[in-house]
Amino acid sequence: MIFTLYHSQGAWRKPTALILVFILIASMLSLTANTSQLLLLGILLGFTFIHFGFGFTGYWRQFMEEKKAIGMRGHLWLLALGSLLFFPALTLLPEYDIAVHGAIRPLGANVLFGAFIFGVGMALAGTCSSGTLRLLGEFKVRFYWVFICMIIGGTFAASQFEFWLTFSQWGVFSFATEWPWFIGLLVNLSLIAFLYLILSNIEKRHHGQISPLINKDDKSFILGVSPIIWAVSLLALLNLGVLILAGSPWAVSWIFPKLGVVAIDLFQLEIDWDFWEFTAINETGMTKPLSEDTIFLTSLGFFLGVAIYHIVSHLTHSPTKNRKTNLTPFKFKTLISTTVAGLLMGYGAVIAYGCNIGGFFSAIISGSLHGWA
Repeated sequence: MIFTLYHSQGAWRKPTALILVFILIASMLSLTANTSQLLLLGILLGFTFIHFGFGFTGYWRQFMEEKKAIGMRGHLWLLALGSLLFFPALTLLPEYDIAVHGAIRPLGANVLFGAFIFGVGMALAGTCSSGTLRLLGEFKVRFYWVFICMIIGGTFAASQFEFWLTFSQWGVFSFATEWPWFIGLLVNLSLIAFLYLILSNIEKRHHGQISPLINKDDKSFILGVSPIIWAVSLLALLNLGVLILAGSPWAVSWIFPKLGVVAIDLFQLEIDWDFWEFTAINETGMTKPLSEDTIFLTSLGFFLGVAIYHIVSHLTHSPTKNRKTNLTPFKFKTLISTTVAGLLMGYGAVIAYGCNIGGFFSAIISGSLHGWA
């Protein structure tokens, strides 16, 4: 049905867009307050990504291939703004009986290896976990297979989690909680500023100038501010909202083993894997039903946000004659690389305690040392 709507034409396109928005609002009103609020935050996160064209993999590739650092400098702004919100929040909110905890995990060999193979998977797929969710919402068929492979890889990683804990673990440390938050914040911001300076110098050396993030003369900017800055500002605020409502920051990759376990039970697959160690570490995420799982709800909301934005945008604009369909057949080489990419990203994200969202963005703004790995 969704694909039919996406490829539809006719005078009823705009009314259909309004109907879709109405259905979404009505559906959310039928849910419990906390569930609907988390879904709404996820939807807004998805809106932000697709509206501002924000992402991770594309900006990193732009820097590696062209030495243009505007996107990666935007990432550092995201970390700086998020740190300004999270460091005091993690300390002060519990004083007002708001239970919160950061994305703080131990740094170990599993994190280093997981981050490495996740990066390899990103390079093969041209996207990451949040990027895959966005492409699902844009109905890019190839990435539905990537997502399935991420679930398989993540589930397999969860079954081997105890094995990875036998390797070197260097303990848990957070600048936000181990030190007075304002001192930890100063250290975190100093690291971010140092990286910002390095990226700026590299870009200037290769291009003679630094692409501005604020430019009143650039008509593509909003009020003279780059869309990247608007995006990272919204993402930092929305992540704070997730922290307050869910008690933990925004994350994505934990849905891979969760959905894998659900699929094993649903299809009664004869797979006898031991998830006890992983479940013990992630008890709240692995034992709750999907309707109460905060990570699943924000991820579902993210997908819905992108999908609704994408469909409404399509239905409210005139179709182009040369618009390409997303239903193109797979090539064998693409299928192989896509499969490997999904498996690597799913496996790597789980053993490294997260992807670019939970293991990078949320971890660093929580002051966790493992996020910098």
